[in-house]
Amino acid sequence: MGVIDQQADKMLPQEIVGVVKLHSKLAVGAAWIPVPGADIAAGATAIWGMYVRINNKIGLKVKDNIIKTIASGIGTNLLSYVAMSGIASSLKFIPGIGSIGGAIAMSASQYAITLTAGWIYLKALCLLAEKQGPKLDMTMLNNAVKDVLSQKALIKSIFEQAKKERKK
Repeated sequence: MGVIDQQADKMLPQEIVGVVKLHSKLAVGAAWIPVPGADIAAGATAIWGMYVRINNKIGLKVKDNIIKTIASGIGTNLLSYVAMSGIASSLKFIPGIGSIGGAIAMSASQYAITLTAGWIYLKALCLLAEKQGPKLDMTMLNNAVKDVLSQKALIKSIFEQAKKERKK
């Protein structure tokens, strides 16, 4: 178990940590889909599903359009990391060694992207709760996500740590 996993276990309810970890592992599975592009779409679906399951676990009613806005905002900010997955996915056009090499290279970045996206989302929910108390105005969630995304050095650090842990 890596450092980020241990920190998450200490700070967050186990059920929610489990959702983030499960979807990060599902994203790794998506990396092994041999069809270029389908692997990235499956990874994005893992992230989307993670947000929905987190919301269900904590009883939040969030409209699909708000989640789409949040997902695209987080995705845009993680674009440089997502690009690594795109390059790895394109290796799958080379039969045999390209498929295996692409999947291996993509596994670590998909895991890290999903784990980081989960951390950003949970941090934004916590920030919103700190500002508003138990009665959350979900229309303000996008602003909370932007606040978290402004911590670029921290996000990069989390991504890099998650990627190292996945390679182990």
